[in-house]
Amino acid sequence: MTLHYTLFAAVALLGGAALTTGCKSCGCGGSMSHDHKTAAVKPYPLQTCIVSGEKLGEMGEPVVFIKDGQEIKLCCKNCKPKFDAEPAKYLSKLSEAAPSEHSAHH
Repeated sequence: MTLHYTLFAAVALLGGAALTTGCKSCGCGGSMSHDHKTAAVKPYPLQTCIVSGEKLGEMGEPVVFIKDGQEIKLCCKNCKPKFDAEPAKYLSKLSEAAPSEHSAHH
């Protein structure tokens, strides 16, 4: 009986850990009540992919996710591994590019 209880407890803990490993898009820690729509997220300010420079929408629906409170849009799923490998590089490109593209619209 104790062995069955121990195995059940181990499976329950491991299963629970798998369910609460966190949201991959924002790293929230896996709060089951987490709602991205109520979180303060900075909108993506560009019309282009920060990885490839391609115009968003030209390669189908953009890949959209949240990284460190910033909405990110990529032109395609092939850019996601590149972004994930060097997120700081691309986030800095975003902050550098945002003012110049923003001023171009005014």
